[in-house]
Amino acid sequence: MNFQVKKLKFFAFFALISICTLLSLGAEDKFSPQKIVCLSPSGAEILCALDSFDKIKARTDYCDYPEELKKLPSVGGFDGKTLSIETILAYSPDFVYGSQGMHDFLKKPLENLGIKVFLSNAANGISQTKQEILYIATLLEKQIEGKKIVEHIEQQINSVPKSAPIKTVYYEVWNEPFMTAGKSSFINELLEAAGYKNVFDSIKESYPMISEESIIASQPQIRILADANDITPQDIKMRRGWNKIPAVKNNAIFTINADLISRPGPRIGEAVLALSKLTN
Repeated sequence: MNFQVKKLKFFAFFALISICTLLSLGAEDKFSPQKIVCLSPSGAEILCALDSFDKIKARTDYCDYPEELKKLPSVGGFDGKTLSIETILAYSPDFVYGSQGMHDFLKKPLENLGIKVFLSNAANGISQTKQEILYIATLLEKQIEGKKIVEHIEQQINSVPKSAPIKTVYYEVWNEPFMTAGKSSFINELLEAAGYKNVFDSIKESYPMISEESIIASQPQIRILADANDITPQDIKMRRGWNKIPAVKNNAIFTINADLISRPGPRIGEAVLALSKLTN
C-alpha cells in the first residue's frame, strides 16, 4: 500500500513539473514587440491603426502616413540600395517589419542576432492583408482593435453597389515603359472589388509591361492612373491614337491617390470605395 502511495505521489510530482515546464516554455515563446523598425509603408499604417505608434523607433522615407510618422527618424529608402543592417541596429529593435521580395536579404542576418523579422506578403491580396492585420494585432496584444479594423474594411467593400453595370478599365501603373496591373496583382483585386473589369486581367503577371498598341486595342471605358506619375488627363488626350479609346473620347479619365491604392493596409476598404465612386 505504501508503495502504491509513493508511486502515485511520484507521478503527481512528475506531472506537476511537466506542467510548470510547459507553462514556462509558453511564457518564453510569447513575444510582443516593444521596439520596432518598420521598413514597410503599409506595415507602418497597420501599426498606427493598431494604436502602436509609440513602439515604432524608426521607419523608411516612404513610411509617411499617417502624418505623425514623419516625426520619426528614417533608416533610408525602401530597398537594399539605401538600407543597411548597421543603420537598423542603431535603433536596437526587437522586431523588424519589412516586405517580402524587398527585404529578404535582411531576414537571416537580423534573426541571427536574435531580432524577430516579419516580411509582409499582404500585397498578394485583400485576404492576405486582413490576415496580416490580425496577426500583427495578436503580436501586439491588440486583438480587439485588429478585429474592428478588419470588420470596417469588410463593411466598406461590401457597401459597393453590386447592381451597377460593370465597366472595363485600364489602370496605368507607369508609362515609360507602359505598365499595368495584371491578374495576380493587388490592384487588380481592388479594381474587381470596386466593380470594374480590368482589360488586362488575362495576363497572369502582377505588373506586366504592355505595348501602346495593346492599350488602344483593348478599348477601355475607364482610364485610371495614380497621381504620383505627374500625368494629367490632358496629357493622356494628347497621346497619338488614344482619341480612339472610349475612355478618352468620353473624358472618362480619372486619377487616384497612389499610396491609397498601392498600400495593402488598413485603408484598402477606403481604396475600393474611392475607386467605385470615380464614375458615380
